Amino acid sequence: MFSLSAAALRALAIVSLLVFCALDICAQCPPPDLDVGIIPKIPLQKPVREEPILPEAGFLSNTHYTSQFFGFAFDLPLSVKGHEIMMPVMPEKEHALLALQYEEGQHKGYIMVTAYDPVRGFDANTPEEKENQRELEKWAAAGTPYGGLPQNNIPQFLLHSDHFHREIRRRGRNYAAQYWTAINNYTVKVVVVTNDELFLHKAKDDMADVQFYCPQDDGTLINANGKTVKVQGEPYAGPTVPTFRVNAALHDEPSKNIPPGEVAGGVYRNSDIGLQYELPQGWQPIASDASDPPLEPTALREYQFLYACSRKLLELAPQTESGANGHLDSTIVLRALDPNCLAMRTAASLTDKRATDEVAASFEQLGEFGEIGSDELMSISGHLFMVFHGTIATAVRSQELAKRLSQTIFATRYHKLLLVWSFMAPNSVALEAMPTGGILLEGAPPIQLRTAKREKGRSTNP
Repeated sequence: MFSLSAAALRALAIVSLLVFCALDICAQCPPPDLDVGIIPKIPLQKPVREEPILPEAGFLSNTHYTSQFFGFAFDLPLSVKGHEIMMPVMPEKEHALLALQYEEGQHKGYIMVTAYDPVRGFDANTPEEKENQRELEKWAAAGTPYGGLPQNNIPQFLLHSDHFHREIRRRGRNYAAQYWTAINNYTVKVVVVTNDELFLHKAKDDMADVQFYCPQDDGTLINANGKTVKVQGEPYAGPTVPTFRVNAALHDEPSKNIPPGEVAGGVYRNSDIGLQYELPQGWQPIASDASDPPLEPTALREYQFLYACSRKLLELAPQTESGANGHLDSTIVLRALDPNCLAMRTAASLTDKRATDEVAASFEQLGEFGEIGSDELMSISGHLFMVFHGTIATAVRSQELAKRLSQTIFATRYHKLLLVWSFMAPNSVALEAMPTGGILLEGAPPIQLRTAKREKGRSTNP
Protein backbone atom coordinates (compact mmCIF):
# COMPACT_ATOMS: atom_id res chain seq x y z
CA MET A 1 0.00 0.00 0.00
CA PHE A 2 1.43 3.37 -1.06
CA SER A 3 1.94 5.95 1.72
CA LEU A 4 3.66 9.31 2.11
CA SER A 5 6.01 10.27 4.91
CA ALA A 6 5.08 13.11 7.27
CA ALA A 7 7.70 15.37 5.65
CA ALA A 8 6.30 14.65 2.19
CA LEU A 9 2.75 15.39 3.36
CA ARG A 10 3.83 18.73 4.81
CA ALA A 11 5.61 19.65 1.59
CA LEU A 12 2.56 18.68 -0.47
CA ALA A 13 0.30 20.77 1.76
CA ILE A 14 2.54 23.84 1.39
CA VAL A 15 2.63 23.47 -2.39
CA SER A 16 -1.16 23.06 -2.52
CA LEU A 17 -1.71 26.22 -0.48
CA LEU A 18 0.64 28.21 -2.68
CA VAL A 19 -1.19 27.02 -5.79
CA PHE A 20 -4.62 27.84 -4.30
CA CYS A 21 -3.54 31.31 -3.30
CA ALA A 22 -1.99 31.92 -6.72
CA LEU A 23 -5.43 31.18 -8.17
CA ASP A 24 -6.99 33.83 -5.86
CA ILE A 25 -8.94 31.18 -3.96
CA CYS A 26 -7.50 32.41 -0.64
CA ALA A 27 -8.69 35.77 0.61
CA GLN A 28 -5.87 37.62 2.31
CA CYS A 29 -6.12 40.74 4.43
CA PRO A 30 -3.66 43.52 3.63
CA PRO A 31 -2.12 45.72 6.33
CA PRO A 32 -4.29 48.75 7.09
CA ASP A 33 -3.60 52.13 5.52
CA LEU A 34 -3.22 54.47 8.48
CA ASP A 35 -3.49 57.66 6.42
CA VAL A 36 -7.10 57.36 5.33
CA GLY A 37 -8.42 60.12 7.60
CA ILE A 38 -11.63 58.28 8.45
CA ILE A 39 -12.54 58.29 12.14
CA PRO A 40 -13.78 54.86 13.24
CA LYS A 41 -16.94 54.58 15.33
CA ILE A 42 -15.09 52.84 18.19
CA PRO A 43 -12.07 54.26 20.02
CA LEU A 44 -8.74 53.11 18.64
CA GLN A 45 -7.42 52.55 22.14
CA LYS A 46 -9.83 50.53 24.26
CA PRO A 47 -9.64 50.35 28.06
CA VAL A 48 -7.87 47.22 29.22
CA ARG A 49 -10.96 45.78 30.90
CA GLU A 50 -13.42 46.65 28.17
CA GLU A 51 -15.47 43.79 26.77
CA PRO A 52 -13.91 42.27 23.63
CA ILE A 53 -15.61 42.77 20.29
CA LEU A 54 -18.34 40.11 20.21
CA PRO A 55 -19.50 37.96 17.27
CA GLU A 56 -22.84 39.80 17.36
CA ALA A 57 -21.19 43.22 16.96
CA GLY A 58 -22.23 45.02 13.81
CA PHE A 59 -23.78 48.12 12.26
CA LEU A 60 -27.36 48.37 11.03
CA SER A 61 -29.14 50.96 8.92
CA ASN A 62 -32.66 50.69 7.56
CA THR A 63 -31.40 48.93 4.43
CA HIS A 64 -27.88 47.65 5.15
CA TYR A 65 -26.14 45.28 7.59
CA THR A 66 -22.43 45.10 8.41
CA SER A 67 -20.83 42.49 10.66
CA GLN A 68 -18.04 44.21 12.56
CA PHE A 69 -16.70 40.97 14.04
CA PHE A 70 -16.76 38.82 10.90
CA GLY A 71 -16.15 41.55 8.35
CA PHE A 72 -18.91 41.26 5.75
CA ALA A 73 -21.75 43.53 4.65
CA PHE A 74 -24.79 43.34 2.38
CA ASP A 75 -27.96 45.22 1.46
CA LEU A 76 -31.12 43.85 3.04
CA PRO A 77 -34.05 42.42 1.07
CA LEU A 78 -36.49 44.37 3.27
CA SER A 79 -36.35 47.48 5.41
CA VAL A 80 -35.43 47.16 9.07
CA LYS A 81 -38.08 49.55 10.40
CA GLY A 82 -41.14 47.59 11.44
CA HIS A 83 -39.58 44.23 10.65
CA GLU A 84 -37.15 43.59 13.53
CA ILE A 85 -37.93 40.58 15.71
CA MET A 86 -36.51 39.57 19.08
CA MET A 87 -35.10 36.09 19.47
CA PRO A 88 -34.58 33.97 22.59
CA VAL A 89 -31.08 33.82 24.01
CA MET A 90 -28.96 31.49 21.94
CA PRO A 91 -27.32 28.23 23.08
CA GLU A 92 -23.85 28.44 24.57
CA LYS A 93 -21.91 28.23 21.30
CA GLU A 94 -24.34 29.93 18.91
CA HIS A 95 -24.84 33.60 18.03
CA ALA A 96 -27.77 35.54 16.55
CA LEU A 97 -26.50 38.37 14.33
CA LEU A 98 -29.71 39.57 12.63
CA ALA A 99 -33.38 38.60 12.35
CA LEU A 100 -36.05 40.33 10.24
CA GLN A 101 -39.47 39.17 9.11
CA TYR A 102 -42.48 40.53 7.25
CA GLU A 103 -46.05 39.63 6.33
CA GLU A 104 -48.01 41.45 3.64
CA GLY A 105 -51.27 39.89 2.56
CA GLN A 106 -50.56 36.36 1.36
CA HIS A 107 -46.81 36.91 1.28
CA LYS A 108 -44.47 36.42 4.22
CA GLY A 109 -40.84 35.66 4.85
CA TYR A 110 -37.85 36.16 7.10
CA ILE A 111 -34.08 36.44 6.95
CA MET A 112 -31.87 35.28 9.81
CA VAL A 113 -28.08 35.51 10.23
CA THR A 114 -26.39 33.24 12.78
CA ALA A 115 -22.89 32.05 13.63
CA TYR A 116 -21.54 28.92 15.29
CA ASP A 117 -18.39 28.67 17.42
CA PRO A 118 -15.22 26.95 16.19
CA VAL A 119 -14.30 23.53 17.56
CA ARG A 120 -12.14 23.51 20.67
CA GLY A 121 -8.49 24.04 19.90
CA PHE A 122 -9.25 26.23 16.86
CA ASP A 123 -10.97 29.01 18.81
CA ALA A 124 -8.11 31.44 19.35
CA ASN A 125 -10.18 34.34 17.94
CA THR A 126 -13.31 33.89 20.08
CA PRO A 127 -14.08 36.51 22.77
CA GLU A 128 -13.68 33.85 25.47
CA GLU A 129 -10.19 32.90 24.31
CA LYS A 130 -9.19 36.56 24.00
CA GLU A 131 -10.26 37.03 27.61
CA ASN A 132 -8.20 33.97 28.54
CA GLN A 133 -5.25 35.48 26.70
CA ARG A 134 -5.58 38.65 28.79
CA GLU A 135 -5.52 36.53 31.93
CA LEU A 136 -2.48 34.68 30.61
CA GLU A 137 -0.66 37.97 30.05
CA LYS A 138 -1.51 39.11 33.60
CA TRP A 139 -0.32 35.85 35.11
CA ALA A 140 2.82 35.87 33.02
CA ALA A 141 3.62 39.42 34.11
CA ALA A 142 3.18 38.35 37.73
CA GLY A 143 5.39 35.31 37.24
CA THR A 144 2.50 32.90 37.85
CA PRO A 145 2.54 29.56 36.01
CA TYR A 146 -0.29 29.04 33.56
CA GLY A 147 -1.50 25.91 31.87
CA GLY A 148 -4.08 25.55 29.13
CA LEU A 149 -5.01 23.81 25.94
CA PRO A 150 -2.51 24.73 23.21
CA GLN A 151 -4.02 26.65 20.32
CA ASN A 152 -3.53 25.62 16.73
CA ASN A 153 -2.37 28.71 14.90
CA ILE A 154 -4.12 28.88 11.54
CA PRO A 155 -2.60 30.95 8.72
CA GLN A 156 -4.49 34.21 8.36
CA PHE A 157 -5.32 33.59 4.71
CA LEU A 158 -7.36 30.54 5.74
CA LEU A 159 -9.46 32.52 8.23
CA HIS A 160 -11.10 34.94 5.78
CA SER A 161 -13.64 33.98 3.14
CA ASP A 162 -14.59 35.88 0.01
CA HIS A 163 -17.93 34.24 -0.81
CA PHE A 164 -20.96 32.41 0.59
CA HIS A 165 -21.94 28.93 -0.55
CA ARG A 166 -25.61 28.58 -1.47
CA GLU A 167 -28.43 26.05 -1.44
CA ILE A 168 -32.05 26.78 -2.38
CA ARG A 169 -34.94 24.38 -1.93
CA ARG A 170 -38.60 24.57 -2.81
CA ARG A 171 -41.66 22.80 -1.46
CA GLY A 172 -44.86 23.87 -3.19
CA ARG A 173 -45.01 27.67 -2.94
CA ASN A 174 -42.49 27.86 -0.12
CA TYR A 175 -38.78 28.51 -0.61
CA ALA A 176 -35.86 28.04 1.74
CA ALA A 177 -32.42 29.40 0.88
CA GLN A 178 -29.31 28.85 2.98
CA TYR A 179 -26.00 30.64 2.53
CA TRP A 180 -22.94 29.66 4.56
CA THR A 181 -19.23 30.38 4.83
CA ALA A 182 -16.34 29.96 7.29
CA ILE A 183 -14.71 33.02 8.89
CA ASN A 184 -12.23 32.85 11.77
CA ASN A 185 -13.12 29.16 12.07
CA TYR A 186 -16.75 30.13 12.81
CA THR A 187 -19.54 28.92 10.54
CA VAL A 188 -21.71 31.87 9.46
CA LYS A 189 -25.18 31.13 8.04
CA VAL A 190 -27.80 33.29 6.35
CA VAL A 191 -31.23 31.65 6.08
CA VAL A 192 -34.09 33.02 3.98
CA VAL A 193 -37.54 31.42 4.17
CA THR A 194 -40.46 32.81 2.18
CA ASN A 195 -43.42 32.10 -0.08
CA ASP A 196 -42.68 35.27 -2.06
CA GLU A 197 -40.56 34.77 -5.17
CA LEU A 198 -39.73 38.47 -5.40
CA PHE A 199 -38.40 38.47 -1.82
CA LEU A 200 -36.36 35.35 -2.57
CA HIS A 201 -34.81 36.91 -5.70
CA LYS A 202 -34.09 40.15 -3.88
CA ALA A 203 -32.29 38.23 -1.12
CA LYS A 204 -30.42 36.21 -3.74
CA ASP A 205 -29.21 39.38 -5.51
CA ASP A 206 -28.18 40.96 -2.19
CA MET A 207 -26.19 37.88 -1.16
CA ALA A 208 -24.48 37.81 -4.55
CA ASP A 209 -23.17 41.32 -3.83
CA VAL A 210 -21.86 40.67 -0.31
CA GLN A 211 -18.76 42.71 0.49
CA PHE A 212 -16.00 41.10 2.57
CA TYR A 213 -13.66 43.14 4.74
CA CYS A 214 -10.84 42.47 7.17
CA PRO A 215 -11.66 43.21 10.85
CA GLN A 216 -8.95 44.90 12.90
CA ASP A 217 -8.33 44.56 16.62
CA ASP A 218 -9.54 48.11 17.22
CA GLY A 219 -12.93 47.37 15.65
CA THR A 220 -12.36 49.05 12.30
CA LEU A 221 -12.75 47.25 8.96
CA ILE A 222 -10.38 47.53 6.02
CA ASN A 223 -10.94 46.52 2.40
CA ALA A 224 -8.69 44.59 0.03
CA ASN A 225 -6.71 47.76 -0.69
CA GLY A 226 -5.97 48.36 2.99
CA LYS A 227 -8.37 51.33 3.16
CA THR A 228 -10.58 51.83 6.20
CA VAL A 229 -14.25 51.19 5.46
CA LYS A 230 -16.82 53.83 6.39
CA VAL A 231 -19.68 51.68 7.67
CA GLN A 232 -23.38 52.44 7.29
CA GLY A 233 -25.80 52.63 10.19
CA GLU A 234 -25.53 52.58 13.96
CA PRO A 235 -23.87 50.08 16.30
CA TYR A 236 -25.98 46.93 16.62
CA ALA A 237 -25.59 43.87 18.84
CA GLY A 238 -28.09 41.47 17.31
CA PRO A 239 -31.73 40.49 17.95
CA THR A 240 -31.06 39.03 21.42
CA VAL A 241 -28.54 39.29 24.24
CA PRO A 242 -25.05 38.43 22.93
CA THR A 243 -24.07 34.87 23.87
CA PHE A 244 -20.83 35.98 25.56
CA ARG A 245 -22.84 38.10 28.02
CA VAL A 246 -25.35 35.33 28.71
CA ASN A 247 -22.55 32.84 29.38
CA ALA A 248 -20.82 35.35 31.66
CA ALA A 249 -24.04 36.04 33.60
CA LEU A 250 -24.73 32.33 34.11
CA HIS A 251 -21.17 31.87 35.33
CA ASP A 252 -20.89 34.97 37.58
CA GLU A 253 -24.55 35.28 38.75
CA PRO A 254 -24.57 39.06 39.39
CA SER A 255 -27.94 38.65 41.17
CA LYS A 256 -25.99 37.47 44.22
CA ASN A 257 -24.82 41.07 44.62
CA ILE A 258 -28.39 42.43 44.89
CA PRO A 259 -29.18 42.84 48.62
CA PRO A 260 -32.45 41.16 49.72
CA GLY A 261 -33.74 43.77 52.18
CA GLU A 262 -36.19 43.00 55.00
CA VAL A 263 -39.77 43.59 56.18
CA ALA A 264 -40.56 45.04 59.59
CA GLY A 265 -43.65 46.89 60.88
CA GLY A 266 -45.45 46.66 57.53
CA VAL A 267 -42.59 48.27 55.63
CA TYR A 268 -40.04 46.70 53.30
CA ARG A 269 -36.65 48.37 53.65
CA ASN A 270 -33.55 47.96 51.55
CA SER A 271 -30.99 50.55 52.67
CA ASP A 272 -28.35 49.21 50.26
CA ILE A 273 -30.59 50.02 47.30
CA GLY A 274 -32.10 53.13 48.88
CA LEU A 275 -35.66 51.78 48.70
CA GLN A 276 -38.52 51.78 51.19
CA TYR A 277 -41.91 50.25 50.28
CA GLU A 278 -44.93 50.54 52.54
CA LEU A 279 -47.00 47.38 52.22
CA PRO A 280 -50.69 47.83 51.38
CA GLN A 281 -52.90 47.55 54.47
CA GLY A 282 -54.10 43.98 54.94
CA TRP A 283 -51.33 42.48 52.81
CA GLN A 284 -48.40 40.46 54.08
CA PRO A 285 -45.27 38.79 52.74
CA ILE A 286 -45.57 35.20 51.61
CA ALA A 287 -42.93 32.62 50.85
CA SER A 288 -42.18 32.81 47.15
CA ASP A 289 -43.14 29.60 45.43
CA ALA A 290 -40.23 28.66 43.23
CA SER A 291 -41.67 28.40 39.75
CA ASP A 292 -40.98 25.21 37.89
CA PRO A 293 -38.06 25.73 35.51
CA PRO A 294 -39.05 25.05 31.90
CA LEU A 295 -38.09 21.70 30.42
CA GLU A 296 -37.41 22.97 26.90
CA PRO A 297 -33.67 23.86 26.63
CA THR A 298 -34.08 27.34 25.12
CA ALA A 299 -36.76 28.36 27.64
CA LEU A 300 -34.65 26.92 30.47
CA ARG A 301 -31.65 29.01 29.39
CA GLU A 302 -33.86 32.15 29.34
CA TYR A 303 -35.11 31.28 32.84
CA GLN A 304 -31.61 30.74 34.20
CA PHE A 305 -30.42 33.96 32.57
CA LEU A 306 -33.22 35.99 34.17
CA TYR A 307 -32.49 34.66 37.65
CA ALA A 308 -28.75 35.19 37.17
CA CYS A 309 -29.47 38.88 36.50
CA SER A 310 -32.35 39.61 38.90
CA ARG A 311 -33.68 38.98 42.38
CA LYS A 312 -37.21 38.65 43.68
CA LEU A 313 -37.20 40.98 46.68
CA LEU A 314 -40.74 40.59 47.91
CA GLU A 315 -43.99 38.75 47.26
CA LEU A 316 -47.24 39.87 48.89
CA ALA A 317 -50.76 38.49 49.22
CA PRO A 318 -53.91 39.75 50.99
CA GLN A 319 -54.69 38.18 54.34
CA THR A 320 -58.19 36.73 54.77
CA GLU A 321 -60.24 36.94 57.98
CA SER A 322 -59.19 33.42 58.92
CA GLY A 323 -55.56 34.45 58.65
CA ALA A 324 -54.93 32.39 55.53
CA ASN A 325 -53.22 33.99 52.56
CA GLY A 326 -55.44 34.64 49.58
CA HIS A 327 -52.50 34.82 47.20
CA LEU A 328 -53.96 32.36 44.71
CA ASP A 329 -56.09 35.20 43.34
CA SER A 330 -54.14 38.43 43.84
CA THR A 331 -50.41 38.96 44.23
CA ILE A 332 -47.85 41.77 44.28
CA VAL A 333 -44.27 40.91 43.33
CA LEU A 334 -41.29 43.25 43.64
CA ARG A 335 -38.15 42.42 41.67
CA ALA A 336 -34.79 44.09 41.17
CA LEU A 337 -33.25 43.56 37.74
CA ASP A 338 -29.74 44.36 36.60
CA PRO A 339 -30.37 45.94 33.16
CA ASN A 340 -26.68 45.88 32.25
CA CYS A 341 -26.53 42.14 32.90
CA LEU A 342 -29.70 41.66 30.82
CA ALA A 343 -28.40 44.00 28.09
CA MET A 344 -31.66 45.92 28.49
CA ARG A 345 -31.90 49.57 27.45
CA THR A 346 -34.46 51.42 29.58
CA ALA A 347 -36.41 54.59 28.83
CA ALA A 348 -34.67 57.85 29.68
CA SER A 349 -37.55 60.28 29.03
CA LEU A 350 -41.31 60.42 28.49
CA THR A 351 -40.72 60.38 24.73
CA ASP A 352 -38.48 57.29 24.71
CA LYS A 353 -41.20 54.98 23.41
CA ARG A 354 -38.80 52.77 21.47
CA ALA A 355 -36.91 51.78 24.62
CA THR A 356 -40.20 51.01 26.39
CA ASP A 357 -41.30 48.76 23.53
CA GLU A 358 -37.93 47.00 23.67
CA VAL A 359 -38.30 46.37 27.42
CA ALA A 360 -41.81 45.00 26.79
CA ALA A 361 -40.43 42.60 24.19
CA SER A 362 -37.64 41.56 26.57
CA PHE A 363 -40.11 40.95 29.40
CA GLU A 364 -42.21 38.71 27.17
CA GLN A 365 -39.13 36.83 25.98
CA LEU A 366 -37.89 36.22 29.52
CA GLY A 367 -41.06 34.24 30.29
CA GLU A 368 -41.75 35.38 33.88
CA PHE A 369 -43.72 38.53 33.02
CA GLY A 370 -46.56 37.10 30.97
CA GLU A 371 -47.96 38.60 27.78
CA ILE A 372 -47.87 42.37 27.40
CA GLY A 373 -50.69 43.95 25.43
CA SER A 374 -49.78 47.63 25.79
CA ASP A 375 -47.21 49.90 27.34
CA GLU A 376 -46.91 53.56 28.28
CA LEU A 377 -44.62 56.04 30.01
CA MET A 378 -45.63 57.97 33.13
CA SER A 379 -44.06 60.57 35.37
CA ILE A 380 -45.17 59.81 38.94
CA SER A 381 -44.05 62.27 41.61
CA GLY A 382 -41.35 63.41 39.21
CA HIS A 383 -40.03 59.88 38.66
CA LEU A 384 -40.14 58.14 35.27
CA PHE A 385 -42.00 54.81 35.13
CA MET A 386 -42.51 52.37 32.29
CA VAL A 387 -45.96 50.82 32.66
CA PHE A 388 -47.06 47.57 31.03
CA HIS A 389 -50.57 46.08 30.83
CA GLY A 390 -51.27 42.44 30.02
CA THR A 391 -51.98 38.97 31.37
CA ILE A 392 -49.99 36.21 33.02
CA ALA A 393 -50.58 32.47 33.43
CA THR A 394 -49.92 31.20 36.95
CA ALA A 395 -50.07 27.44 36.48
CA VAL A 396 -47.22 25.25 37.65
CA ARG A 397 -46.44 21.87 36.20
CA SER A 398 -48.25 20.07 39.05
CA GLN A 399 -51.56 21.78 38.15
CA GLU A 400 -53.76 20.60 35.33
CA LEU A 401 -55.35 23.94 34.45
CA ALA A 402 -53.66 27.32 34.14
CA LYS A 403 -55.03 30.46 35.72
CA ARG A 404 -54.77 33.59 33.62
CA LEU A 405 -54.60 36.78 35.63
CA SER A 406 -54.76 40.42 34.61
CA GLN A 407 -51.49 42.22 35.28
CA THR A 408 -50.04 45.72 35.45
CA ILE A 409 -46.27 46.19 35.74
CA PHE A 410 -44.53 49.37 36.92
CA ALA A 411 -40.80 49.57 36.23
CA THR A 412 -38.40 52.39 37.07
CA ARG A 413 -34.65 52.79 36.82
CA TYR A 414 -33.01 53.61 40.13
CA HIS A 415 -29.23 53.84 40.26
CA LYS A 416 -27.95 50.69 38.51
CA LEU A 417 -31.10 48.60 39.01
CA LEU A 418 -34.51 48.36 37.39
CA LEU A 419 -37.14 48.09 40.13
CA VAL A 420 -40.23 46.22 38.93
CA TRP A 421 -43.61 45.97 40.70
CA SER A 422 -46.03 43.39 39.24
CA PHE A 423 -49.69 43.61 40.30
CA MET A 424 -51.78 40.53 39.46
CA ALA A 425 -55.52 39.94 39.97
CA PRO A 426 -58.23 37.56 38.62
CA ASN A 427 -59.64 40.21 36.26
CA SER A 428 -59.26 43.82 35.23
CA VAL A 429 -61.90 45.06 37.71
CA ALA A 430 -60.11 43.40 40.63
CA LEU A 431 -56.81 44.72 39.32
CA GLU A 432 -58.09 48.31 39.29
CA ALA A 433 -59.30 47.91 42.88
CA MET A 434 -55.97 46.55 44.19
CA PRO A 435 -54.07 48.72 46.68
CA THR A 436 -50.52 49.53 45.66
CA GLY A 437 -48.72 50.71 48.79
CA GLY A 438 -46.30 53.62 48.94
CA ILE A 439 -42.77 53.90 47.55
CA LEU A 440 -39.98 56.01 48.93
CA LEU A 441 -36.76 56.26 46.98
CA GLU A 442 -33.82 57.89 48.71
CA GLY A 443 -33.73 61.60 47.92
CA ALA A 444 -37.10 61.61 46.10
CA PRO A 445 -40.67 62.57 47.16
CA PRO A 446 -43.08 59.73 48.11
CA ILE A 447 -44.55 57.82 45.16
CA GLN A 448 -48.16 56.58 45.11
CA LEU A 449 -48.94 54.18 42.28
CA ARG A 450 -52.66 53.79 43.03
CA THR A 451 -53.83 56.87 41.13
CA ALA A 452 -51.40 56.31 38.31
CA LYS A 453 -52.52 52.69 37.98
CA ARG A 454 -55.94 53.86 36.88
CA GLU A 455 -54.65 56.18 34.19
CA LYS A 456 -55.04 54.69 30.74
CA GLY A 457 -54.19 55.64 27.26
CA ARG A 458 -51.44 58.21 27.66
CA SER A 459 -48.62 57.15 25.32
CA THR A 460 -50.31 53.77 25.01
CA ASN A 461 -49.29 51.28 22.35
CA PRO A 462 -52.23 48.85 21.95
